[in-house]
Amino acid sequence: MFNTELIHFSAIQDPYHSLIPPIYPSSVYTFNSIEELIEFVKAKEKPRFEYGRYGNPTNRNLELTIAHLEKTEDALLVSSGMSACTIPLLTFLQSGDHIVFTSDIYLKTRFFIEKLKKFQIEYTMVFPDYEAIKQAIRPNTKIVFTELPTNPFFYIVDIEALSHYLKPRGILLIVDATLASPYNFNPITWGADIVIHSLTKYFSGQNDLIAGVIAGPKLLLDKIRETQGEIGSILPAEISYKIQRSMKTLGIRMEYLNQVALEIAEFLSKHPKVKKVYYPFLPSHPHFQLAKKYLRGGGGLITIQLEGNLETLKTFCNSFKIFKIGPSFGSSESLIDPPYIMSHWDIPENEKQLLNITETTIRLSIGLENKEDLIKDLVQALEKVKNLQ
Repeated sequence: MFNTELIHFSAIQDPYHSLIPPIYPSSVYTFNSIEELIEFVKAKEKPRFEYGRYGNPTNRNLELTIAHLEKTEDALLVSSGMSACTIPLLTFLQSGDHIVFTSDIYLKTRFFIEKLKKFQIEYTMVFPDYEAIKQAIRPNTKIVFTELPTNPFFYIVDIEALSHYLKPRGILLIVDATLASPYNFNPITWGADIVIHSLTKYFSGQNDLIAGVIAGPKLLLDKIRETQGEIGSILPAEISYKIQRSMKTLGIRMEYLNQVALEIAEFLSKHPKVKKVYYPFLPSHPHFQLAKKYLRGGGGLITIQLEGNLETLKTFCNSFKIFKIGPSFGSSESLIDPPYIMSHWDIPENEKQLLNITETTIRLSIGLENKEDLIKDLVQALEKVKNLQ
């Protein structure tokens, strides 16, 4: 079972039999002789560590734990979720290639892909839909990049069908599953080639670190690891230790968030002041059936749209007592994120409309507070909106 495996799985045995994996902060690992060094450099599979940029025991234990959770061969820790998104692209794309990515993804990921144009790498942005992606494929397409669920409207691409279409064509399918976590979804088991996570979110759950991970088959991870060593996007062992500690409660936290977020989404869907609610496990969501196919639960994020304008948004967001205004998600504290301002402020208005980002679009990150307190907070904030109108 998920929780038992998560708590007790250990890839590296400490010689002192410590129950908790220790921290190895060293940047240098020495050799007893030149002969030992020669044996090391000649080995195809490195039996030990040499230099901190290429890994350490603390990180390796966490990497293999995450690979185990993702039901794949290997994983690689990097310094942020953005590094997890960008390093595979830098590894597998070259001048003349083409990448397809879905429109409803983390905006900074999209910006990075668009900047690849200066290296003569072409891109096509499409709606998160199997047929739309299929139509965008070209002879020089090398990668399809999507999130599952996507951000902030939780659309779900039919990954199984897409994988069947891409694999015979040699096109890599990369899935950012940060919004799901391994508790709710394992992309590799449905045919994805690489899965990435921002460990800052559900894995950590504490809003006190930044980290990322890339997981997949060893053949691909070996190539990505080489790029990472050259770029130097390294995660300190101390951060790895904190993630290992926090993620032991990942299953329990996700189970709670799946339940509470769904109940809050159902409540909001019936409120007269809420125009639209996006949550993958609501029957009203356009990808509800795909959500039931792929996801164990809907996760802790809900996106709503209110009737009104920017003044409505200000009144609503400024009225909360428990929810705090801030980016990110997956932490113990509940947060509200208005993407019209937080992430899309400088995006042209016509493009915001195409992306469905309105002045009153709000993403709610449900935390670990009592459900009744969160609903009470939402009710009083919505009441302020009612009074305004």
